[in-house]
Amino acid sequence: MSENIVLNSNNILSNSLGNNILEYNFPSSVKFNEGDTIALSGLHMYYSWFNITSKNNNNRFQYKWFNNTDGDVTDVFEVIIADGYYSVNTLSEYIYKIMVDRGHYLQTTDGKQNMYFIEILANSTYYSIEIRLSSVSQSTMLGNTLLVDAVKTPTTWVIPTQLRAPEVIIVSNNNFSDLVGFSPQTIFFLPTTALTSYSKLNDMNPNMEPSSSYYVTCNLVSNSFGTPNNILFSFALPQVSFGGQISPQTEIIHSKIRPGNYSQIRLEVYDQRFERLQIKDPNMLITLSIMKKDLE
Repeated sequence: MSENIVLNSNNILSNSLGNNILEYNFPSSVKFNEGDTIALSGLHMYYSWFNITSKNNNNRFQYKWFNNTDGDVTDVFEVIIADGYYSVNTLSEYIYKIMVDRGHYLQTTDGKQNMYFIEILANSTYYSIEIRLSSVSQSTMLGNTLLVDAVKTPTTWVIPTQLRAPEVIIVSNNNFSDLVGFSPQTIFFLPTTALTSYSKLNDMNPNMEPSSSYYVTCNLVSNSFGTPNNILFSFALPQVSFGGQISPQTEIIHSKIRPGNYSQIRLEVYDQRFERLQIKDPNMLITLSIMKKDLE
């Protein structure tokens, strides 16, 4: 016969730690003997951990932009992405916002069209991520009108006389490279009247989901074949959207309990890198099934 224990948000040790440690205190100390087992029989939580964070060290890249003297591409700027959950499209939108905030864009005089010169895009044809660079010069045409006459004049940089394009720098000192699938490098091109834009596809597998499978550990568990030896349960990210409910349906597998006296059960949640999972939404329900041989 099994005894069931339910843990919920009231059992979370601290929200500031990422809602990844839960503790259940027994009414009184419980002695477990050889042959007693425990299993996770139910799990309900929300997909609420971010994929781009300072903790993941995957939130920074650089670019070179036109200077305010002659429009040469010499000024280096860093983009620091705010912690959040991003798709390729929303990451691109965030970069657009950075460009607008810095004045690193052009806008038609009627205010209806922004022109961006650095873009990160999803390329569904090649199942890839694409970085696109566009060039600009004072003789660039917008329809039948010279660009320099058709746009608001930038205040933080000068439109170059000759065609020039910004550059993107994928640095080697963080994990943004792994996120978007571009090895550390500087992406650039030399524009001509026949080649005014340039696209480059990722040269590695992008990893927009740095945390994609998960472990639940338990202080009661003793598994001599496991590393670490206290893993109670593991599951992969189900096919749910960010914010959706995760309820993995798996066979209930009991693990041996290390004999001894216990005053509490402590559960901890990690990702596949054994980094503590930073769960934003504390609403969760975990059911444990304990089987004691002396109650059979």
